[in-house]
Amino acid sequence: MSKNLLIAALLIIFFTGTKTLTGDNNILLPEGDETTSEVTDSADALTVFSAKIKDKTVYVNWRVLNPKSISYFEVYRLDPKKKDYKKVSDDRISKDDYFEKAANNDGGIVYMYDYEDEPERDGVYFYKLKGFASNGQVVFEADELKIGITGIKNFKVEQNTPNPFNPTTNISYELFDASYVKLKVFDLIGKEIATLVDANQQKGTYTVTFDASKYANLTSGIYFYKLETERYSEVKKMILTK
Repeated sequence: MSKNLLIAALLIIFFTGTKTLTGDNNILLPEGDETTSEVTDSADALTVFSAKIKDKTVYVNWRVLNPKSISYFEVYRLDPKKKDYKKVSDDRISKDDYFEKAANNDGGIVYMYDYEDEPERDGVYFYKLKGFASNGQVVFEADELKIGITGIKNFKVEQNTPNPFNPTTNISYELFDASYVKLKVFDLIGKEIATLVDANQQKGTYTVTFDASKYANLTSGIYFYKLETERYSEVKKMILTK
């Protein structure tokens, strides 16, 4: 069966390939394919508004025909389980920040823009685009895009501090959702040295101290700590000096 999956307006089907979703078509496509939304009832015609996912990054793209009255753009995102859109483009995207422009068959000039967004967790996201005049008046607002993202870790683990250390160091991590968590320390050949966390934990930020003096015969060298949740794991290196 083809990886092109047609889904209903309120249904997202996740799969591992790179996906494209544009307009109200609600189509998930593998990388390289793209659909378009046409808007022709404006002097500043938005001809394309689309989004692609690649390497857990959302690439939002749009094209505008002859943006005469537009001064800048803003990109908005609605996160999973949230009620309101939030602006994700920290700075205004000037109409002069196009990456390419080209003439169309009617003699008009099409300006091409893009924006990269990196959501922190899996889920269904919605994106909107607005074009503004210099006085802040909205010139157009594009129809929202709906897109499903998978493969994003539900935590963030920091590098231990201090590093190198002797004999103690702190390991901090943030859980974006409640999860069962294991945090373990291993030596260079993969032998388990210590279990620092083995419990259910709520969403939030945690800091755990590893004290090498509590474990006999630990020598100077490279060690690893592994944070594991129900879905993902990550390993980082740390150095003990004596």
